Amino acid sequence: MLGRDIIVKNESIAEALRTLSKRDRNIILLSYFLEMSDGEIGKKLNLVRSNVQYYRTNTLKELKKLLEEENADE
Repeated sequence: MLGRDIIVKNESIAEALRTLSKRDRNIILLSYFLEMSDGEIGKKLNLVRSNVQYYRTNTLKELKKLLEEENADE
């Protein structure tokens, strides 16, 4: 991601991230792993800040649902 290796040690989270679109995965990685603001992410990905916020919020909901479903199956 942007010339940096991001290692996700938790296999459940790593697998959930792999199911996302490239755009959504990049937004989550930049936001939570590289601690970039929505404005900074928007500049890197050529998106407006409000779209980054919208995609991030929806993607977090999707990740939560995926992880909850996985935990229910165990």
